[in-house]
Amino acid sequence: MHFQNIREFFVFKLKYVQVPVEDTVKMLMSSDAGRNFINPHLVAYLAVPFMIFASLAIGYLIFKQKPWIAFIGTAMTVIGSVFIGGVFAAWLSFAAIGNMPIDQFEYAVSAFKELTTMQGPLALISYLSIFSLLGFMVLAVGLFKSNLVPKWSASLLFIGYLIIIVFMDLDNLMLIGAVLILIGSIPISKLFFKKDA
Repeated sequence: MHFQNIREFFVFKLKYVQVPVEDTVKMLMSSDAGRNFINPHLVAYLAVPFMIFASLAIGYLIFKQKPWIAFIGTAMTVIGSVFIGGVFAAWLSFAAIGNMPIDQFEYAVSAFKELTTMQGPLALISYLSIFSLLGFMVLAVGLFKSNLVPKWSASLLFIGYLIIIVFMDLDNLMLIGAVLILIGSIPISKLFFKKDA
């Protein structure tokens, strides 16, 4: 949702470069704030409960064969999801900077710099939020070892989450990771449909 056009997707970088704070504040004060900042973060924030649900579902699937992997992976994801929810909530609240009058732009920039500096609680929840993705990687290992789904399925899940962790904030690479996760999840979904049939 951050991409303005399809060409931007194909501009690959291997290291995240922080957008100048002044540019971010200008965007937040513009009419594009919803499309460029608020909506993408809101969608991610609203997806957090589904992360918890997905980890519980995978943990349930592998519990009989790999109980400790199921427990550890699910616990990591659930705990990490609490923190990642906090991260998205914090960044969504930072968007209120855009409500400041344009003649207070310099004050808005200073405030945004302070709010987004990786320190204190923001740093803590940001670092701990990684457990949500690491937990899914643990669960992918459990799926791989339990032989409930094809090996390629569990491997795609593991690789997809790894890509997202390694290339955090690089939207096109994270999207590739998300697509791998989506493809890897198809055989898992089929298992649940079989149980319901």
